[in-house]
Amino acid sequence: DELAGLEEYASYCRAFRDGVGKDYSDLHQLGCVRRAGSDRQGNPLYIIAPGSLLADSDLARVRRYALQLLAEHAREGSPFSVLFLQNNVNPEARQVGLYFVYETYRMLPRALKRNLRMLGVVHPTNFVRSALLVLSPFLADSFWDKLNLVERLDFADAIIGGDPGRLESLEIPLAYFDWDRELEQRASEDADALRSGAMYHGGAGMGGVMGGAASMPGSAPPR
Repeated sequence: DELAGLEEYASYCRAFRDGVGKDYSDLHQLGCVRRAGSDRQGNPLYIIAPGSLLADSDLARVRRYALQLLAEHAREGSPFSVLFLQNNVNPEARQVGLYFVYETYRMLPRALKRNLRMLGVVHPTNFVRSALLVLSPFLADSFWDKLNLVERLDFADAIIGGDPGRLESLEIPLAYFDWDRELEQRASEDADALRSGAMYHGGAGMGGVMGGAASMPGSAPPR
């Protein structure tokens, strides 16, 4: 019995039993939760991509599917890692709320949480950062040791390893790479704006010293 010894985790056991023997071929095809080879330490790696969900996807059913996939890791000594792709690419997808994520995490057996070696959140939004701050009193210290906020897919090597072609082998939808480029463009524009502002203010300050157009408050305007 896969649930032997896990009786104290009633919510987990109930959700797991409800998912046994069900047809998840549609979710498998969507790729919203899937095994994707190994992490950099050789442990099984799973990708969770809420952006692949349909607008009417049943989140409780998706959770049952995920628990079936992760069942082997609910026992001690079976480590794994997760790469969570923050959905910034598909506004039509079913949105996964903060409470749902927290509720799911709480129901997991202690062994499954301990077996989680690394959790990478790709393209974390300010909302995600704020949510983690709010939830921090309820999360174990060990959780923060496992958490990696991955600003760009190219920085995921801390989790997936840096072997050539490894990132491409994950078969992440192209929309996430497009979002990477969008973020790079925004960062470049912000940096240019900061440089321009610094040059402008620097020039204005120098003008005041060298007798240029700048004037002290209350003084007569330059002629």
